[in-house]
Parts: sequence; C-alpha cells; structure tokens
Amino acid sequence: MTSSIVSFLPKSGQGSSCGYCHSDGSAMSQGMWAYTLTCRNYQALIDRGFRRSGEYLYRMDMKRTCCVPYTIKCDAMNFKISRSQKKVLKVMTKYLTTPSPSSETASSGECTTQAMASDDNGGRSEAAGGAGAVPERRSARPAKSHVPRSGEGADPSRPVCRKAKELRKERKLLKAACDQGQQQQVDDGGLTHHPPSAAAIASTALPVATETAETKESVSNAKSLEEFAVEVLPGTKPVHRLTTALVPCDEKNDVFQATEAESLELYRKYQMAIHNDSPGKLSSKQWKRFLVTNPLRRAYADGGDDEDEQGASAGRVQYGTFHRQYYLDGKLIAVGVMDILPDCVSSVYAYFDPDLPHLSLGIYTALREVMFTRELCRSYPNLKWYYMGFYIHTCQKMRYKGKFAPSFLLCPERMTWMPIEQCVPKLEVSKYSRLDPTGDDIPETEKPVCQNELQTIPIFSEGYVLSYKVFEQRKGTSKQAIVKAYAPLVGSELAHRLVLLFQ
Repeated sequence: MTSSIVSFLPKSGQGSSCGYCHSDGSAMSQGMWAYTLTCRNYQALIDRGFRRSGEYLYRMDMKRTCCVPYTIKCDAMNFKISRSQKKVLKVMTKYLTTPSPSSETASSGECTTQAMASDDNGGRSEAAGGAGAVPERRSARPAKSHVPRSGEGADPSRPVCRKAKELRKERKLLKAACDQGQQQQVDDGGLTHHPPSAAAIASTALPVATETAETKESVSNAKSLEEFAVEVLPGTKPVHRLTTALVPCDEKNDVFQATEAESLELYRKYQMAIHNDSPGKLSSKQWKRFLVTNPLRRAYADGGDDEDEQGASAGRVQYGTFHRQYYLDGKLIAVGVMDILPDCVSSVYAYFDPDLPHLSLGIYTALREVMFTRELCRSYPNLKWYYMGFYIHTCQKMRYKGKFAPSFLLCPERMTWMPIEQCVPKLEVSKYSRLDPTGDDIPETEKPVCQNELQTIPIFSEGYVLSYKVFEQRKGTSKQAIVKAYAPLVGSELAHRLVLLFQ
C-alpha cells in the first residue's frame, strides 16, 4: 500500500472562528486530509509550517489570519532552564516528598493550640495571621518606657535592619570603586580608607550588576534539567507517588482501551474548566477525532514497521502518536499527546486536572517532554528537537513557549529557522514579519512549480498510482489548477513523495 495519501482542499475565501481571540471568520488556513502518512513525510510538512488536528493537516494563511502563528521548536539537548521553570519543578518535588502543612497542623491538633495559648511573649504565628494579626488583649495596656529585653522587640540602640541583598550590593559597589583608583593609606599602623565618591559608585554600578547577572546565569546552568526534576529524595519515603506511562494512540491497544474512559473523563473536566466548553460538545467521538485518530504510520526508529512485534519487547523507539499519561497515587492527572518523529518530539495537545493548579501541570508536562526528547536523542542523535506547536506573539497565554530556551521560529517565507531573540523585536512592530531577511523576495510557498515537474506528480485514482500527465490523459479532465496550488504549498520535493488523491 502507498505510504502517504492526501486529499488537497483548495483555498476558500471564508475563514473559521479563531481559537485564540475568538473572532468569527478571521482565522484563514489551507489544508488537506491525510488518509495515511509516514512520520518522515509529516516531519517535512511541519518544517513547512503545517500542523495536524486529527487527520486534518493545515497551514495558516499568515498574511490574512487574525492571530499570526509561527511554528516554534526548542533545542532540547542545549535546553537552559529558567528560574520560573525551576520553581515549577521544585514545587512538584516538594509536593511529592514533603507532608503538606495542613496535614501537619491537623496531626498536631490540640498540642499546637495549647502551645500558642501559653506563649508568654504574645508571639504571632503565620497561621494566625502573620504581620497583620491582632495583638492579644494584654497589649492594650499602657506601654512601658523601658528598653525591651532581647527577644521582645526592636532594640532602639541598634540601626534599622536592612536586607542582606542590599548590603551585599553596597559592599560590591564600594569594593569596585576602591579597585578603580581609590588609595589606601597606612597611618600609625592602621589602615585609613578614602571613601569613594558618589560619581565613582555610580560609574561602577552598571558593570557590577552585569557581572552579577552573568555569575548567576552560570551558576543556574550548572545543574541539568534532570537534576531539578526530583521525585524521591535520598533516604526519605515519598509522600505521593508520580508515575508515567507512554501509551500508543491506538484503539486496538490493550493499555489504551483500559485507560480510555479515565482519559476521556479528564479531558472533559479540563475542557469545561479551562476552556468553558459545554458538556454536550465533549463526546467520545469528538475526543477521538481530535486526539486519538491520526494518519501516522508507526515505524521503528532503527527500521522496520509496526507489524514487527519483537520491537516492542526489545525496547526499540517507535515513531507515531502517543499519549503520555501521568498518574498521582494511581489517579490520572495529566495527558500529553505527542508525535514522535525522526527529528523531533512534536507536542499535539495536553490536558490535566484543573483541581491541581498549584502544580502548574501544563508547564510541568512540557518540561517532562523536553526531558523525554533528551532521553531519545542519546540513542538517536537526529531526534534533538522539541516542537511546541505555534507561537503567537500577540497572544499572552502563548508567550510561555518563548521561555523554553533556546527556541527558534520558522520564517513563513524562507522556511528557515531563526532564534526567537532575533524575531521578537520584529514581532513587536508587526504581527506578521519575514523573519529571515536573506534570499529573494518570493516566498517559498508561492514559487511556481515548472510544468515538467507538475506532470510527474503522483496521483491516486481508482486504486492506481499514476503520474498527473497520465491521469489527465485517461480522465480527459484537467485538475491543473488544484495541482498548481498544491505543489508550491508542500514544496516540489514533498509533492513527489506524497500521493495526491483524486476521486
């Protein structure tokens, strides 16, 4: 059977409802249905700006659509974790390994209450209101005019406390100013320092701050992503247990069948809470059409097709669509839908339990997918990229993708990848931009394919694969307008690897 068969849909003048700004008829796209598709061919398509929703492959008309989406990918092997991403992993580690304060308070019970009541100094606990707590009744007595004893309050004979960060900064500024020319004099066996002038301090403030930032960055990069993702601390018993399972997206798979009902219920719960979808729209059929049914032909990364059952038992990596399931104490809390392709792990969608907002499961599962990509890359060096779908600069909720560093955006005209740091200034000026200024002015998707190449494009018709020239001769009808629109969109090379279906 032919590996990749698609049915092209000519461009329509009507738009669809935008899933980002929710405008009606403002999202313009062009696409095709894929009946079967190799993972290698889909890899080539997403490198031309295509994405898939179920079996439908689409590419946004970026010059006409309202929210302009740029394909974004992250270099997983050179991933640099940010401060906010560290925090997400640390919160998860603390949740898995440390008893919650509420449980500790409940277990201490009456003893805690009695201890607070017998506090001689009238101290305040954070649980009782922190700095804003109301003093006990005895504090209403007239204040005594003696100096407080140690531990009872501020000592008026000492200077006001300052933050350690401010003190460190001040010492560094003073030291830098002295190093830049201030003289030290020795007088009667002691050191007398000439204090630096205000101008000297001001002139050294900027370079010292820059050096400090660089130092912090080098320290933060010392630990890898995997070292932050700790689920069990050495020598301790975990409070909660987090496990994952990689399940092939196949309705015939036993594990998929066993978890289907629970996964569907989690999807419905997520969609209603996060996207305000009505329950009537969230049927099993809709879920399967969106996140289960797919055209990708599973194959093993080192060769062989899905029918080779010995590959699974040997632990070989398989291309195709999978559900990465996350279980907390045996309960399904998140699902990441992903395509494993020859050069990347491509994120399709993620849904999770909205009752656990403190765990930031959206960011957490994305970080785990970066780790998964890094793991695969160690065995298959070409598989080093993590594709995060679309980056929309005008959509605030999509900005988090740009924090997965280093990231690159696909130029919609040159089909080249540009560092996101170089793209953001252009996107601040205009939502659509030619990100790569090199090359000619004609976009790759608009370059016409010569007549000779059009004649050799493979066509599937009535059970046979034949060239477009032969198809036209046999049918006596011309589909040249469709072929001329299809070939530039997918590119000449890919147009000859895919088979275009004509009914």
